[in-house]
Amino acid sequence: MDGGIYTRQKCSKCGENLKHDERRKGCFCKDHPDQRATSFIVKFPGGIYQRYQSYDKATQSLNYLRHEKGIRKNLFNPDDYRSIKPNSFNALKDKYLARKKDRATYKKIVRYIERASEYFGPMNVREITGADIEDYIYSIPGISEKTRFNHMTQLRDFWKWCLARGNIITLAEMPAFPEIVYTLGYRKITDWENQEKVISKVRELSYNINPKIWLGIDMLATYTALRPDDLRRINESSLDENGWLVIHNPTKRKNKFKTIKLHPDHVHEWKSLKAKYPALPGAPFFRHTKGISGCTANESFGDKYFYKWWNRAASEIGLKDVPLYPGTKHTTATETAKMLGTDKARIASGLTNKAFDRYCQVENEGSFEVVTAIRKKKAKVIPFSKGKKDSE
Repeated sequence: MDGGIYTRQKCSKCGENLKHDERRKGCFCKDHPDQRATSFIVKFPGGIYQRYQSYDKATQSLNYLRHEKGIRKNLFNPDDYRSIKPNSFNALKDKYLARKKDRATYKKIVRYIERASEYFGPMNVREITGADIEDYIYSIPGISEKTRFNHMTQLRDFWKWCLARGNIITLAEMPAFPEIVYTLGYRKITDWENQEKVISKVRELSYNINPKIWLGIDMLATYTALRPDDLRRINESSLDENGWLVIHNPTKRKNKFKTIKLHPDHVHEWKSLKAKYPALPGAPFFRHTKGISGCTANESFGDKYFYKWWNRAASEIGLKDVPLYPGTKHTTATETAKMLGTDKARIASGLTNKAFDRYCQVENEGSFEVVTAIRKKKAKVIPFSKGKKDSE
């Protein structure tokens, strides 16, 4: 039979190794039967090496290993039973997270997985059942069903990764994940009038600090295909001579690119600011200037920077509970749909069918018509600078 029980202890009378005697249930000296071991080692093929202070526990472990190998046969993985537990949730999570570092949602992934690690800890992922996962997900207090769904989705992705590795779990051992039903609530939006009040206030508060703060937020409110994090991926050379803005690896489109044709107003402002703040072609366009407390000059805006300025301006004009994303993208998409119809608004927003998203990397020309209409509708906004200094 595979494996056995051993000890490192020696006979105190003759110095010989104590040998396992299954009939007497222990390890003894052949010549001095009264000399018996008090600590035990289970050795099993595949490098499994376990220590015990009880013979009964050592026996239970050995019998369990023999049973598992008999049941799993070729699927038996010694890593599952090593004392360092290389296939525990704790041990595997770091490898999994290392594969996700290039994701835009990496911080959220870390948060979900680290929280699950606190619950599952040293448990072997093969032994975690669907019921265990359901118990964990519903043990998290104070979260919405959508957030609960997000936790479940991330764990399902983790187990799919385990399955794909080929030596951790089999398809038959893949746990069943709970079905979580949720209904998304509508985001609170505003209208163009209040949106423009906020943007004008952003300009008033920030233009002398860094005019690119206002420009970025105004662009978010004009080009609904843009996301806040897209702006942080734009560099000095992203705008071509024809006014097309090229964004490589845009949010949620890894290894792809997005192109958006800017309105002449924004092209002029872009070129003006590029001349005012010269930098190398690869430098981020939306970056900090010198002399701002808590900010490093020439470093890209942080992921919450536009959000904070929008909130500050919204607070000053009395607009509450409408953050940056719904205040710009969702508001403009809704107002555009009212003015020009949902089809054109959908084209401009990028919210098209999967085939279009997959094969078309260039924005439909019809969206420029939408942008032009937006600029006309918002004609009462504080005019763009035409070469004069804004502070004059």
